[in-house]
Amino acid sequence: MLTAKKIIALIVLTGLSACASMKNEAAIAQATPVMFNAEASPPLGPYSSAVRAGDFVFSSGIIAFDAEKGAFADANIEAQTEQAFDNLEAALTSAGVGFDDVVKLTVYLKNPSDVSGMNNVYEKRLGVHRPARTTVPGADWGRDDILIEIDAIAVCRCD
Repeated sequence: MLTAKKIIALIVLTGLSACASMKNEAAIAQATPVMFNAEASPPLGPYSSAVRAGDFVFSSGIIAFDAEKGAFADANIEAQTEQAFDNLEAALTSAGVGFDDVVKLTVYLKNPSDVSGMNNVYEKRLGVHRPARTTVPGADWGRDDILIEIDAIAVCRCD
């Protein structure tokens, strides 16, 4: 049997759900692919390197492909982390943000033993900025020349 409290709770939940849905629809409507500097590092597939949705910028997974050389960085974690950060910086810059705006990074590593080498470059590139981070070891892209992939979420203080 529905009591007055249950009916009020249902009405409130329905209203909150509709409000959240409208906010999500507005954010999705604002999601605009960011044009990427193809000379720096173009996407290697049919996707955007970065997308701005509302106040957030989401990068795709960025790997250590050097577009100028047309090849991957050397097959060591330090070189690949440097190149992946160069490519990520280019994607973020094209979206109007930088490393200081990043609030979350996800780092995918092929070899779990590469965490230390990646951390050395990571700390050098980010300085004192410490966004939240998840490191996922054991990623396998089906290629021996990809050791790392990084994606980011940044807050855009643009407009």
